[in-house]
Amino acid sequence: MIDTAHQPAAALIVNPRSGGRNAQGLALAEALRADTATRIVRLDDFAHLEPALADLARNSPEALFISSGDGTIQYVQTWLAERSNLPHERWPLFVLLPHGSTNMTAADIGLRLKGVPRQAELIRRRGWRGASAAVASRPTVRLRNVRGGPQHGMFLGGGVLAEATLYCQETFNRRGMRGQLGPLLTLLSLGARAVFRPAGPRDEDRIDRPHQMRVLADGEPLADGWQVALLATTLRKLVLGARPFWGDERDTGAARPARQRRDDTPLRLSVFGWPPPFLPRWLPVVLYGGERRRLPPNMHSRVIERAEVHTPARFVMDGEEMIRDDARTPLIVERGPQMRYLLSA
Repeated sequence: MIDTAHQPAAALIVNPRSGGRNAQGLALAEALRADTATRIVRLDDFAHLEPALADLARNSPEALFISSGDGTIQYVQTWLAERSNLPHERWPLFVLLPHGSTNMTAADIGLRLKGVPRQAELIRRRGWRGASAAVASRPTVRLRNVRGGPQHGMFLGGGVLAEATLYCQETFNRRGMRGQLGPLLTLLSLGARAVFRPAGPRDEDRIDRPHQMRVLADGEPLADGWQVALLATTLRKLVLGARPFWGDERDTGAARPARQRRDDTPLRLSVFGWPPPFLPRWLPVVLYGGERRRLPPNMHSRVIERAEVHTPARFVMDGEEMIRDDARTPLIVERGPQMRYLLSA
């Protein structure tokens, strides 16, 4: 039974270390200090997040504001879906504030309201309850066969996408560079080198080298052999506004499966084979082409419910590296449960 007498209208989780020093999140927490209907959780130690979530779950808030980067959001989604034991109808409305380093998830399904004073006022007036509130519903990407049990996020990247993410974090984010600049510099650095000499399987010093991958999509073979990268996402756009997925049957006039409702965002899977095509010609098409784009035959993209990935390559989910206890077991990528996100109010 919900203890409505003590149920907070909202909760705010602030990770002060997101993006170096999360000045916006700390300022928002200070602005709401007198609001007794808003529970504030400050994560001076990330290890405190799980007990804080367990405490919040006892009287779950209507809206959960998260001031952090993609990694904290991914942790909260995983805890809610796998460990909270809360029924779906008691899951809070997520409100994502882009206060981290890259903020890919928040750029797509985050709160489109800038400025701490305006965000604080929205929380104080419970703006998510209004008729004008815009809410998006998205499934997660559920990943199995990784350390710590199933994980839920919005983006999974393997091969060069994982290596580039970790390189960007080490080279740019840890030096205080936030937003889209780090990913852009990473793309330019990797692209410039690959134009002159694409990496091969034996180039162990190159982060854009291919990896052996065998991919099954809904039980059918999709790719087998040397692959440059793999991604799975339920976001509609990625970093730098890219959309490296195509072939959604719902946008090409073909009939869609009955299990996919009209308001659903699908789980998209893309695999990019080796050798890569001539990048100056094909990279803009890969990143920004339409649903009917035509690409070389070793590039595949489709809407899926489940994928099985056999590979020794590294993977990241929302910027966090996914560690497998046994690299011989395949990664299982599935369409996860729907969660709701406040876009505007």
